[in-house]
Amino acid sequence: MKNKKLVIKQTRKYGKGVFAGEDIKKGKVVRELSGERMTIDDFIRKVNSGKENINDPLQIGRRTYIDYDELSRTINHSCDPNCGIRKVKELFALRDIKKGEQITYDYSSIIAPTVWQMKCKCGSKNCRKIIKDVLSLPKKQREKYQKLGAFQTYMKVLLKEVDAGTYKTPKYEIRLLESLNKRYEGDTKINKRSRLSS
Repeated sequence: MKNKKLVIKQTRKYGKGVFAGEDIKKGKVVRELSGERMTIDDFIRKVNSGKENINDPLQIGRRTYIDYDELSRTINHSCDPNCGIRKVKELFALRDIKKGEQITYDYSSIIAPTVWQMKCKCGSKNCRKIIKDVLSLPKKQREKYQKLGAFQTYMKVLLKEVDAGTYKTPKYEIRLLESLNKRYEGDTKINKRSRLSS
């Protein structure tokens, strides 16, 4: 069944993107992000076998991920997004979205503390150039997302732990990165964990 609300097409900047097929009001659900559920062990196995990129799945819990379907995976990042993710995997409009506008969300808002990073080419006025995990969000941006309810349920709990000073890098996260080190030897983005080792 064709999705009339969302359309995949080429962007002018970077490959494919997802665009609004109709006007979407602020606060409305844009899409329930979907894909195959997988555990941390499934994730490690897929990355090490070359079937998955480290930044492809959506983390929906401490040890649970979703291997995105095509449409969900094609939604691009923006440092000034028009959508956010709430509850478990509900993509919703942070503001009114016009038909034909590209659908975006802030990848940093869904990435638990880790050493992941990627270059940003969103071109927004507030582009951060390099995007990293949730702890890299500027204070005002994080507060804005919190006010709008643009954090997943598990991420809200995690951020409370961070604010209380009780958050520690989970053993499974360390195990994941150690496993990935074998595949990506010499990649300092993965090897360096200084600020996470607590």
